[in-house]
Amino acid sequence: MNRLNEITEQIKVIKEARDILKQYYSETEFHKRKETHPHEVVPPSPHDEDIYKLLTAIQQLDFFVKKLQDEQFILLKKEDRE
Repeated sequence: MNRLNEITEQIKVIKEARDILKQYYSETEFHKRKETHPHEVVPPSPHDEDIYKLLTAIQQLDFFVKKLQDEQFILLKKEDRE
């Protein structure tokens, strides 16, 4: 059960970090342009490089949350069998 608690805590921390980054993203001009024209391609500008890094970081955090949730699911199924 210790590993399961550890995974749960890691998921919580990663989700909090992801939410903070999403908040930063939602306040950017890039996001506002995307919201104004959701079906159009917003041409990138030179100062949008940091925004792409931010979006990449959010995607990476989502990836690790999914990975940990998969591991958590496996552990839960294993515990049910025991």
